[in-house]
Amino acid sequence: MAADLELFRAINGLAGQWPLLDALMRLVVNDYFVPTTMSLVLLALWFIGGTPEDREAKQRAVIYAVFTLLLANLVVKLCNLVYYRPRPFESHEVNLLFYRPWDSSFPSNPAAVGFSFASAIWLRQRRCGWALGLLAALFGFSRIYCGVQYPVDVLAGALIGMAAGWATHAGRRWLDHLGNAAIALGRRHYLA
Repeated sequence: MAADLELFRAINGLAGQWPLLDALMRLVVNDYFVPTTMSLVLLALWFIGGTPEDREAKQRAVIYAVFTLLLANLVVKLCNLVYYRPRPFESHEVNLLFYRPWDSSFPSNPAAVGFSFASAIWLRQRRCGWALGLLAALFGFSRIYCGVQYPVDVLAGALIGMAAGWATHAGRRWLDHLGNAAIALGRRHYLA
């Protein structure tokens, strides 16, 4: 797709011009920074809440985020079995600010992870969901900026993550039994 490549070049062309922006993007593109931050937010959500009902609502949000992440990862893996898209640095000259991942560029697994967390939380805890959504968007943007994925790859990953969040929310009646068991187990072992 010509438009995808042109947008990639426009964003990746910014790399190397501003050292502080490059440093920020290197931090955000890292495989651990955003997922770890999001995981810590989920851990905090598990424990906070003014009333028992509020705490349980937040714990359910955490449980649905885990289910959403599993579903999004399953869809990405199935896509990778069917289709392989080379990374931008394999076919084009890029400003590479990250290591060279070897897996398919399409769809973006990091975008799917970020948006699965964000959408699952947003459907139950709007303010926190918006914050995670902004972090997920920055994560996706950094993948393009640092030269490891095309914009369409990131968009596809984001859509998979959001669709997984919606599917988990739509299937909550069936998942509530597992959620109830997880909350009861957590309370039994002093996790709530």
